[in-house]
Amino acid sequence: MKLHVVSFQVPFPPDYGGLIDVYYKLKALKEAGCSVILHTYRYEVAEQPDLLKVADAVYYYERFTGWCSMFSFRPYIVYSRRSKLLLERLCEDDSPILFEGLHTCYFLSNPLLRDRQKWVRMHNVEHDYYYFLGKSCVSWYEKCYYYLEAWKLKHYERVLLYADKILAITNTDALYFTQKYPFVSTYCLPCFFDNISVETVTDVSPENEKYILYHGNLSVLENVRVINYILDNLLPKLDINMRVVIAGKNPDKHLREKISRIPNVSLVANPLQEEMNSLIVFAHIHLLLTFQNTGIKLKLIYSLMKGHGHCLVNSMMIPDPGFEEVCTIADGQEAQVIALRKLYHTPLMPEALQWRQQALTKMGYNNQVTLILH
Repeated sequence: MKLHVVSFQVPFPPDYGGLIDVYYKLKALKEAGCSVILHTYRYEVAEQPDLLKVADAVYYYERFTGWCSMFSFRPYIVYSRRSKLLLERLCEDDSPILFEGLHTCYFLSNPLLRDRQKWVRMHNVEHDYYYFLGKSCVSWYEKCYYYLEAWKLKHYERVLLYADKILAITNTDALYFTQKYPFVSTYCLPCFFDNISVETVTDVSPENEKYILYHGNLSVLENVRVINYILDNLLPKLDINMRVVIAGKNPDKHLREKISRIPNVSLVANPLQEEMNSLIVFAHIHLLLTFQNTGIKLKLIYSLMKGHGHCLVNSMMIPDPGFEEVCTIADGQEAQVIALRKLYHTPLMPEALQWRQQALTKMGYNNQVTLILH
Protein backbone atom coordinates (compact mmCIF):
# COMPACT_ATOMS: atom_id res chain seq x y z
CA MET A 1 0.00 0.00 0.00
CA LYS A 2 1.13 3.55 -0.77
CA LEU A 3 0.10 6.42 1.49
CA HIS A 4 0.68 10.17 1.44
CA VAL A 5 1.14 11.65 4.93
CA VAL A 6 0.91 15.42 5.39
CA SER A 7 2.57 16.53 8.63
CA PHE A 8 2.09 19.95 10.26
CA GLN A 9 5.77 20.08 11.23
CA VAL A 10 8.98 18.14 10.60
CA PRO A 11 8.50 15.06 12.83
CA PHE A 12 12.13 14.66 13.79
CA PRO A 13 13.45 14.69 16.40
CA PRO A 14 10.21 13.37 17.96
CA ASP A 15 10.55 15.36 21.16
CA TYR A 16 7.01 16.44 22.01
CA GLY A 17 3.48 15.02 21.90
CA GLY A 18 2.24 15.67 18.37
CA LEU A 19 5.55 14.91 16.68
CA ILE A 20 5.98 11.72 18.71
CA ASP A 21 2.64 10.44 17.42
CA VAL A 22 3.50 11.34 13.80
CA TYR A 23 7.03 9.90 13.81
CA TYR A 24 6.21 6.58 15.44
CA LYS A 25 3.12 6.21 13.26
CA LEU A 26 5.39 6.56 10.22
CA LYS A 27 7.72 3.97 11.72
CA ALA A 28 4.84 1.55 12.36
CA LEU A 29 3.50 2.03 8.82
CA LYS A 30 6.94 1.37 7.37
CA GLU A 31 7.32 -1.80 9.45
CA ALA A 32 3.86 -2.94 8.29
CA GLY A 33 5.04 -2.76 4.67
CA CYS A 34 3.42 0.53 3.70
CA SER A 35 5.15 2.83 1.21
CA VAL A 36 5.00 6.29 2.79
CA ILE A 37 5.38 9.61 0.98
CA LEU A 38 5.86 12.25 3.67
CA HIS A 39 4.96 15.89 3.04
CA THR A 40 5.95 18.17 5.90
CA TYR A 41 5.91 21.87 6.66
CA ARG A 42 9.08 23.36 8.03
CA TYR A 43 8.98 25.63 11.04
CA GLU A 44 12.41 26.62 12.36
CA VAL A 45 13.66 23.08 11.69
CA ALA A 46 16.15 21.96 9.04
CA GLU A 47 15.69 19.01 6.70
CA GLN A 48 16.15 15.73 8.55
CA PRO A 49 17.84 12.86 6.64
CA ASP A 50 16.77 10.43 9.40
CA LEU A 51 13.18 10.67 8.13
CA LEU A 52 14.19 8.60 5.11
CA LYS A 53 14.35 5.64 7.52
CA VAL A 54 10.58 5.84 8.04
CA ALA A 55 9.45 7.24 4.66
CA ASP A 56 10.28 6.40 1.05
CA ALA A 57 10.33 10.08 0.07
CA VAL A 58 10.20 13.32 2.03
CA TYR A 59 9.08 16.70 0.67
CA TYR A 60 9.49 19.93 2.63
CA TYR A 61 7.33 23.06 2.37
CA GLU A 62 7.70 26.53 3.82
CA ARG A 63 4.93 28.08 5.90
CA PHE A 64 3.44 31.46 4.95
CA THR A 65 3.92 32.97 8.40
CA GLY A 66 3.42 36.59 9.46
CA TRP A 67 0.63 39.13 9.38
CA CYS A 68 -0.52 38.28 5.85
CA SER A 69 -1.73 34.89 7.05
CA MET A 70 -3.51 36.40 10.05
CA PHE A 71 -6.12 38.24 7.97
CA SER A 72 -8.20 35.28 6.83
CA PHE A 73 -11.38 33.59 7.99
CA ARG A 74 -9.39 30.38 8.00
CA PRO A 75 -7.36 29.66 11.15
CA TYR A 76 -3.78 30.89 11.06
CA ILE A 77 -2.44 27.37 11.68
CA VAL A 78 -4.29 26.24 8.52
CA TYR A 79 -3.91 29.25 6.23
CA SER A 80 -0.16 29.44 6.80
CA ARG A 81 0.09 25.88 5.39
CA ARG A 82 -1.23 26.34 1.86
CA SER A 83 1.57 25.34 -0.50
CA LYS A 84 0.32 24.82 -4.08
CA LEU A 85 3.27 22.52 -4.67
CA LEU A 86 1.85 20.16 -2.05
CA LEU A 87 -1.45 19.95 -3.94
CA GLU A 88 0.39 19.26 -7.21
CA ARG A 89 2.34 16.40 -5.67
CA LEU A 90 -0.76 14.91 -4.02
CA CYS A 91 -2.39 14.84 -7.45
CA GLU A 92 0.44 12.83 -9.05
CA ASP A 93 -1.26 9.53 -8.12
CA ASP A 94 -4.49 8.25 -6.56
CA SER A 95 -3.09 6.92 -3.26
CA PRO A 96 -4.88 7.66 0.04
CA ILE A 97 -3.89 10.77 1.99
CA LEU A 98 -3.49 11.04 5.75
CA PHE A 99 -3.72 14.64 6.99
CA GLU A 100 -2.04 15.07 10.39
CA GLY A 101 -4.22 17.47 12.34
CA LEU A 102 -6.62 20.19 11.28
CA HIS A 103 -3.48 22.27 10.65
CA THR A 104 -2.83 20.42 7.36
CA CYS A 105 -6.40 20.36 6.00
CA TYR A 106 -6.22 23.40 3.70
CA PHE A 107 -6.65 21.16 0.63
CA LEU A 108 -9.02 18.62 2.21
CA SER A 109 -12.05 20.10 0.41
CA ASN A 110 -10.24 20.82 -2.86
CA PRO A 111 -12.17 19.51 -5.91
CA LEU A 112 -8.98 17.98 -7.33
CA LEU A 113 -8.99 15.53 -4.39
CA ARG A 114 -12.71 14.76 -4.58
CA ASP A 115 -12.26 11.10 -5.54
CA ARG A 116 -9.39 10.36 -3.16
CA GLN A 117 -9.48 8.50 0.13
CA LYS A 118 -8.78 11.25 2.70
CA TRP A 119 -8.20 10.50 6.37
CA VAL A 120 -7.64 13.08 9.10
CA ARG A 121 -5.76 12.38 12.31
CA MET A 122 -7.15 14.59 15.09
CA HIS A 123 -4.72 15.08 17.97
CA ASN A 124 -7.20 17.26 19.88
CA VAL A 125 -10.51 19.01 19.58
CA GLU A 126 -8.42 21.93 18.36
CA HIS A 127 -10.74 24.82 19.23
CA ASP A 128 -10.94 23.58 22.84
CA TYR A 129 -7.16 23.30 22.98
CA TYR A 130 -6.64 26.87 21.73
CA TYR A 131 -9.34 28.23 24.03
CA PHE A 132 -7.57 26.76 27.06
CA LEU A 133 -4.24 28.12 25.82
CA GLY A 134 -5.88 31.55 25.77
CA LYS A 135 -7.01 31.11 29.36
CA SER A 136 -3.42 30.36 30.39
CA CYS A 137 -2.04 33.56 28.83
CA VAL A 138 -1.15 36.66 30.83
CA SER A 139 -0.62 38.92 27.82
CA TRP A 140 -3.83 40.37 26.36
CA TYR A 141 -2.26 40.25 22.90
CA GLU A 142 -1.68 36.50 23.22
CA LYS A 143 -5.13 35.98 24.74
CA CYS A 144 -6.75 37.71 21.76
CA TYR A 145 -4.75 35.58 19.32
CA TYR A 146 -5.67 32.26 20.96
CA TYR A 147 -9.33 33.16 21.49
CA LEU A 148 -9.68 34.35 17.88
CA GLU A 149 -7.91 31.23 16.61
CA ALA A 150 -10.22 29.05 18.75
CA TRP A 151 -13.26 30.77 17.20
CA LYS A 152 -11.90 30.27 13.68
CA LEU A 153 -11.03 26.61 14.38
CA LYS A 154 -14.51 25.89 15.74
CA HIS A 155 -16.08 27.10 12.48
CA TYR A 156 -13.39 25.67 10.19
CA GLU A 157 -13.71 22.22 11.75
CA ARG A 158 -16.66 21.54 9.41
CA VAL A 159 -14.07 20.84 6.70
CA LEU A 160 -13.95 17.34 8.27
CA LEU A 161 -17.18 16.61 6.35
CA TYR A 162 -14.89 16.12 3.32
CA ALA A 163 -12.91 13.39 5.10
CA ASP A 164 -13.57 9.68 4.61
CA LYS A 165 -12.22 8.81 8.06
CA ILE A 166 -11.52 10.72 11.24
CA LEU A 167 -8.88 9.08 13.42
CA ALA A 168 -9.30 10.49 16.92
CA ILE A 169 -6.57 10.04 19.51
CA THR A 170 -8.88 9.22 22.47
CA ASN A 171 -12.28 7.60 22.91
CA THR A 172 -13.56 10.87 24.37
CA ASP A 173 -12.55 12.77 21.23
CA ALA A 174 -13.94 10.00 19.02
CA LEU A 175 -17.33 10.36 20.70
CA TYR A 176 -17.27 14.12 20.08
CA PHE A 177 -16.49 13.73 16.35
CA THR A 178 -19.01 10.90 15.94
CA GLN A 179 -21.78 13.06 17.37
CA LYS A 180 -20.71 16.18 15.45
CA TYR A 181 -20.10 14.47 12.07
CA PRO A 182 -22.26 11.31 12.07
CA PHE A 183 -21.85 10.76 8.31
CA VAL A 184 -18.03 10.50 8.55
CA SER A 185 -16.52 7.22 9.77
CA THR A 186 -14.76 7.98 13.06
CA TYR A 187 -12.40 5.69 14.94
CA CYS A 188 -10.25 5.92 18.03
CA LEU A 189 -6.64 5.22 17.05
CA PRO A 190 -4.49 5.54 20.20
CA CYS A 191 -1.29 7.53 20.04
CA PHE A 192 1.92 6.06 18.68
CA PHE A 193 5.13 6.24 20.71
CA ASP A 194 8.54 4.70 21.35
CA ASN A 195 7.22 1.46 22.84
CA ILE A 196 10.36 0.09 24.47
CA SER A 197 9.26 -2.46 27.04
CA VAL A 198 9.58 -1.87 30.76
CA GLU A 199 12.39 -3.90 32.25
CA THR A 200 12.13 -5.29 35.76
CA VAL A 201 14.01 -3.25 38.34
CA THR A 202 15.06 -5.12 41.43
CA ASP A 203 17.18 -2.52 43.22
CA VAL A 204 15.58 0.33 45.13
CA SER A 205 17.14 3.79 45.00
CA PRO A 206 18.52 5.10 48.30
CA GLU A 207 16.27 7.57 50.11
CA ASN A 208 18.53 10.52 49.26
CA GLU A 209 18.45 9.70 45.52
CA LYS A 210 14.67 9.58 45.15
CA TYR A 211 13.04 12.35 43.19
CA ILE A 212 9.67 13.53 41.95
CA LEU A 213 9.70 14.28 38.21
CA TYR A 214 7.69 16.74 36.16
CA HIS A 215 8.63 16.80 32.48
CA GLY A 216 7.32 18.42 29.31
CA ASN A 217 7.94 21.21 26.83
CA LEU A 218 8.76 24.08 29.19
CA SER A 219 7.96 26.75 26.61
CA VAL A 220 4.29 25.69 26.41
CA LEU A 221 2.00 27.95 28.43
CA GLU A 222 -0.01 25.09 29.93
CA ASN A 223 3.14 23.39 31.24
CA VAL A 224 4.54 26.62 32.72
CA ARG A 225 1.23 27.14 34.52
CA VAL A 226 1.46 23.63 36.01
CA ILE A 227 5.07 24.16 37.12
CA ASN A 228 4.17 27.41 38.88
CA TYR A 229 1.29 25.60 40.59
CA ILE A 230 3.68 22.88 41.81
CA LEU A 231 6.30 25.34 43.03
CA ASP A 232 3.87 27.79 44.66
CA ASN A 233 1.20 25.49 46.07
CA LEU A 234 2.54 21.95 46.56
CA LEU A 235 6.25 22.29 47.22
CA PRO A 236 5.99 24.53 50.34
CA LYS A 237 3.88 21.82 52.01
CA LEU A 238 6.32 18.97 51.31
CA ASP A 239 9.27 17.90 53.41
CA ILE A 240 12.46 19.78 52.52
CA ASN A 241 14.27 16.48 51.78
CA MET A 242 11.80 15.50 49.03
CA ARG A 243 13.64 16.26 45.78
CA VAL A 244 11.83 17.57 42.72
CA VAL A 245 13.27 17.51 39.18
CA ILE A 246 11.75 19.58 36.37
CA ALA A 247 12.97 18.63 32.90
CA GLY A 248 12.16 19.71 29.37
CA LYS A 249 12.72 21.97 26.40
CA ASN A 250 13.35 25.70 26.32
CA PRO A 251 12.58 27.05 29.80
CA ASP A 252 12.59 30.84 29.79
CA LYS A 253 14.79 33.07 31.96
CA HIS A 254 12.04 33.71 34.53
CA LEU A 255 11.45 29.99 35.10
CA ARG A 256 15.19 29.27 35.35
CA GLU A 257 15.67 31.98 37.96
CA LYS A 258 12.64 30.90 39.99
CA ILE A 259 13.80 27.29 40.16
CA SER A 260 17.39 28.27 41.02
CA ARG A 261 16.14 29.91 44.22
CA ILE A 262 14.52 26.72 45.57
CA PRO A 263 17.04 24.36 47.24
CA ASN A 264 15.30 21.01 46.72
CA VAL A 265 14.27 21.64 43.10
CA SER A 266 16.59 21.14 40.13
CA LEU A 267 16.08 22.04 36.47
CA VAL A 268 17.27 19.86 33.58
CA ALA A 269 16.98 22.11 30.54
CA ASN A 270 16.93 20.68 27.00
CA PRO A 271 18.02 17.16 27.96
CA LEU A 272 19.18 14.78 25.26
CA GLN A 273 16.83 11.87 24.60
CA GLU A 274 19.04 9.43 26.49
CA GLU A 275 19.13 11.71 29.53
CA MET A 276 15.37 12.23 29.45
CA ASN A 277 14.78 8.47 29.20
CA SER A 278 16.98 7.96 32.26
CA LEU A 279 15.07 10.61 34.21
CA ILE A 280 11.76 8.95 33.32
CA VAL A 281 12.95 5.43 34.12
CA PHE A 282 14.32 6.19 37.58
CA ALA A 283 11.86 8.79 38.90
CA HIS A 284 10.13 7.55 42.04
CA ILE A 285 7.03 9.65 41.33
CA HIS A 286 5.86 11.10 38.03
CA LEU A 287 3.84 14.19 38.92
CA LEU A 288 1.60 14.72 35.90
CA LEU A 289 -0.96 17.49 36.24
CA THR A 290 -2.90 19.51 33.70
CA PHE A 291 -5.51 22.26 33.69
CA GLN A 292 -6.93 21.41 30.25
CA ASN A 293 -8.40 18.01 29.45
CA THR A 294 -7.75 18.01 25.70
CA GLY A 295 -6.34 15.15 23.63
CA ILE A 296 -3.81 12.75 25.08
CA LYS A 297 -0.73 13.66 27.08
CA LEU A 298 2.09 11.56 25.62
CA LYS A 299 4.18 12.11 28.74
CA LEU A 300 1.58 10.10 30.65
CA ILE A 301 1.98 7.14 28.28
CA TYR A 302 5.79 7.41 28.41
CA SER A 303 5.82 7.57 32.19
CA LEU A 304 3.55 4.57 32.51
CA MET A 305 5.32 2.49 29.87
CA LYS A 306 8.94 3.31 30.65
CA GLY A 307 8.94 4.61 34.20
CA HIS A 308 9.62 2.51 37.27
CA GLY A 309 7.80 4.84 39.63
CA HIS A 310 4.31 5.87 40.66
CA CYS A 311 2.22 8.13 38.42
CA LEU A 312 0.31 10.79 40.35
CA VAL A 313 -2.22 12.64 38.18
CA ASN A 314 -5.30 14.81 38.50
CA SER A 315 -8.61 13.87 36.88
CA MET A 316 -8.08 16.15 33.87
CA MET A 317 -4.96 14.15 32.96
CA ILE A 318 -7.01 10.97 32.43
CA PRO A 319 -7.92 10.76 28.70
CA ASP A 320 -10.14 7.66 28.80
CA PRO A 321 -11.58 5.08 31.21
CA GLY A 322 -9.02 2.50 32.29
CA PHE A 323 -6.20 4.85 33.24
CA GLU A 324 -7.51 5.17 36.78
CA GLU A 325 -6.35 1.55 37.31
CA VAL A 326 -2.71 2.37 36.57
CA CYS A 327 -2.43 5.85 38.12
CA THR A 328 -2.99 7.48 41.48
CA ILE A 329 -5.55 10.28 41.08
CA ALA A 330 -5.65 13.27 43.40
CA ASP A 331 -7.53 16.53 42.82
CA GLY A 332 -6.82 19.66 44.81
CA GLN A 333 -3.76 20.81 46.73
CA GLU A 334 -4.46 18.97 49.97
CA ALA A 335 -5.12 15.60 48.33
CA GLN A 336 -2.05 15.95 46.09
CA VAL A 337 0.26 16.79 49.01
CA ILE A 338 -1.04 13.80 51.00
CA ALA A 339 -0.56 11.50 47.98
CA LEU A 340 2.99 12.78 47.33
CA ARG A 341 4.01 12.17 50.95
CA LYS A 342 2.57 8.65 50.92
CA LEU A 343 3.93 7.58 47.53
CA TYR A 344 7.40 8.99 48.26
CA HIS A 345 7.88 6.32 50.92
CA THR A 346 6.08 3.52 49.05
CA PRO A 347 8.03 1.26 46.66
CA LEU A 348 6.42 0.14 43.40
CA MET A 349 6.77 -3.62 43.00
CA PRO A 350 8.18 -5.07 39.72
CA GLU A 351 5.02 -7.14 39.14
CA ALA A 352 2.97 -3.93 39.27
CA LEU A 353 5.10 -2.48 36.47
CA GLN A 354 4.51 -5.50 34.25
CA TRP A 355 0.78 -5.47 34.95
CA ARG A 356 0.68 -1.76 34.13
CA GLN A 357 2.25 -2.31 30.73
CA GLN A 358 -0.12 -5.18 29.97
CA ALA A 359 -3.11 -3.01 30.91
CA LEU A 360 -1.96 -0.25 28.53
CA THR A 361 -1.46 -2.75 25.72
CA LYS A 362 -5.01 -4.00 26.18
CA MET A 363 -6.24 -0.41 25.93
CA GLY A 364 -4.67 -0.22 22.47
CA TYR A 365 -1.35 1.50 23.22
CA ASN A 366 0.73 -0.90 21.13
CA ASN A 367 1.51 0.94 17.86
CA GLN A 368 -0.83 -1.18 15.74
CA VAL A 369 -1.72 0.23 12.30
CA THR A 370 -4.29 -2.35 11.18
CA LEU A 371 -7.07 0.25 11.14
CA ILE A 372 -5.21 2.62 8.81
CA LEU A 373 -4.14 -0.11 6.41
CA HIS A 374 -7.73 -1.26 6.00
